[in-house]
Amino acid sequence: MSDLPGPILEAVEALKASRHEVETWGGGLFWLVDGRSMTDGELLALAIRLGLMNPTTTKLQ
Repeated sequence: MSDLPGPILEAVEALKASRHEVETWGGGLFWLVDGRSMTDGELLALAIRLGLMNPTTTKLQ
């Protein structure tokens, strides 16, 4: 997981710290968050919506 872009790794760690189940699937192309399939962007958006990350400093390259 250490080769993930900074904001994605931060979102994964924030979600896990908030007691969400987060794991990769589909060869690492997708995420399962509490049993729901997500892309990197969706995972990041969820963390922002939940107030776990600041939306003004978080961008995917």
